[in-house]
Amino acid sequence: MIKANHASRRDFVLGLAASSAALRPAVGPGSWLSPGRTARVSSASKQVPANHVVNILDFGAVGDGRTLCTSSIQAAIDACAAAGGGKVFVAPGKYLTGPIFLKSNLEFEVLAGATLLGSANFADYPTIPGWWEGLERTVYASMITGIDVENVAITGQGTLDGQGAVWLDAWGKTETLRKKLGLIGREPENPPGSPLPWPRPRMINLYRSRKVLINGLTIHDSPSWTVHPVLCEDVYIEGLTIVNPPHSWNTDGIDPESCRNVRISNCYISTGDDCIMLKSGYKQIPGKPFLPSENIVVTNCVFNAGGCGVGIGSETAGGVRNVAISNCVCDGTTCGLYFRTARGRGNVVENVSAVNVVMRNLEDTGIIFSMFYEDEDRSTLHSVDVRTPVFRNFHCSDILLDGAQRAVVVEGLPESPIQGLSLDNVFVKSAEKGISCYQVHQFSVSNAVVNVNSGPLVQCKNALDLELIRVRAPKSQPNVPVIALENVHEAMVESCSAAESSPALVQLRGDGNRDITLALNRVSKQTQEVVFADGASEQGVVRR
Repeated sequence: MIKANHASRRDFVLGLAASSAALRPAVGPGSWLSPGRTARVSSASKQVPANHVVNILDFGAVGDGRTLCTSSIQAAIDACAAAGGGKVFVAPGKYLTGPIFLKSNLEFEVLAGATLLGSANFADYPTIPGWWEGLERTVYASMITGIDVENVAITGQGTLDGQGAVWLDAWGKTETLRKKLGLIGREPENPPGSPLPWPRPRMINLYRSRKVLINGLTIHDSPSWTVHPVLCEDVYIEGLTIVNPPHSWNTDGIDPESCRNVRISNCYISTGDDCIMLKSGYKQIPGKPFLPSENIVVTNCVFNAGGCGVGIGSETAGGVRNVAISNCVCDGTTCGLYFRTARGRGNVVENVSAVNVVMRNLEDTGIIFSMFYEDEDRSTLHSVDVRTPVFRNFHCSDILLDGAQRAVVVEGLPESPIQGLSLDNVFVKSAEKGISCYQVHQFSVSNAVVNVNSGPLVQCKNALDLELIRVRAPKSQPNVPVIALENVHEAMVESCSAAESSPALVQLRGDGNRDITLALNRVSKQTQEVVFADGASEQGVVRR
């Protein structure tokens, strides 16, 4: 490691640039900055390593938790970048800081025993042009900010502490003022004199950056969203521990927005809002297209508290596509998986897979597919235009749910039903209510065992091309059918079974059901295979 014993920062940078000493490369799973990156000195010479290792202490940082170290940390980053790149590390200690800005070709490592402590003084946070809740606007710069950088890593076994309570308090008071002044929605800026003039900083916020690694850190008490890459490409987020206070608004864990080629793995997240949420712009704005979020993997993560474990939306103006979620545990979150949009957001959310997800002790629902976020008008048929969102091609399999108010909720728009949704190998050990669907085309449930305390196991209304294959209800309820269908066309109910004392396997309600095929179902002598209510009749049934 090279230490700065020079009389000035300029001398130090010159010394680094001239040095040909071999420097130890970053090692371990988080070190994706290639140790082989070199700078050619002459055509006949050997290649000389261009990576350098810089200690923030050599630039005047003081790890006492009281001395503001922003300028010292930034000076270390600037010097390392000017010397050709390398590593800047934070030694053990507690360092009070405002926002710092990354440079390309650089690893910023917070060592074990080191803490970056976010300043509680708003004056220490400059403002920058940024994004907040899917809109471009002036925002406070974040603790670690990167703008148009490439080949950057934020790593280490240390801690980022945002001291978010002061920001949350100011946000709450500002929201009260906005309501008093009648400022509705997110578009209007906060009024003059607000306790919070601009949207809150995040812990890590990157814009238009590529080849990014964020690895190993413990992050807690974020003022708002914890990790927020925007318009980034080739992002790898691994092994983070994120803990924010429960029921703290907008303290999401990881929110990629209009990003592509993103991998999130081996993280533990417990927040006051959603744990991981994929976004792509607030809503359709004429002349202002948003880019999609695409090619995203979330795997091997544990979620302990928060609005949901993994979700999409509700900001989907640029679309979201090609998402794979696997091997995750949601224990104590409000929901497990939550895919949401609304009228006005527009664009397409498609090609989403979630497999091997365990959900336990949820406050609300296991899996939600909803196109009614902040919209209660479920019956009016609106005209279809560029603002109309589309949900299609979702697959969830190998799902285990133990404890929730509702197992699965599927609700499309009357003018834009959800298209192509399958649930396979679903085991619901315990839920108050089962699977409900509304306005969906091509919906299948197969190999499902669902234990519910009230209502039908599966309840569908306004569905086209429905398949229920090998759906089993171990528990019976007096006067409640296992499957309830209303205004359903082209349905197959095959190899399904009801508990011995259930009154009926299938109930058809109303005269809008068509082509309901029943085949190979297993019911006891006292259980009817199908019953009819409110004008439904045998004419809608095909038996095989």
